[in-house]
Amino acid sequence: MDPLSGGDQPEPDTPGDTPIPDQIWDGLVAWMRGTFAVVGVALAIHATLGYPRPYAAMLTGGQLAALLVQAVASTVVIVQSGHRLSRRLPWAILVALVAAVPATLAILMILEWNGGQEAPASWPHLFKASVQLAVVEALPVGYLLWRLREWQMEKA
Repeated sequence: MDPLSGGDQPEPDTPGDTPIPDQIWDGLVAWMRGTFAVVGVALAIHATLGYPRPYAAMLTGGQLAALLVQAVASTVVIVQSGHRLSRRLPWAILVALVAAVPATLAILMILEWNGGQEAPASWPHLFKASVQLAVVEALPVGYLLWRLREWQMEKA
């Protein structure tokens, strides 16, 4: 008996206890939340960069800071939305891959902005490099996400 709630705590639901319509609804809500997050980030990036889009090295400090905040927020939303997918190792690797793209892009934007005298890299080049770095990071990070999820399931 829990003294704070005044009653017994129900045991947490296991994945098999949730009815199919509830699982479909949860998936739809997560999909819509992800869609709104992606559209919101795209609009914010467009408002930050304007047109024509300057190279990352040509951004002001404020523009760079806004893009970095958006990249971190995107990574957090992806990890939160993919938390349920990380129950199995292949899905955990996929979540880590998708979440790593904005994070590595943020790191590359900082490096490009502080690059010095080199020729500026274009946005497609930075995006391609961030995907390549995300692929390198996905396996170990996905494994850690999966192990963390397993540890939480064992602990509960």
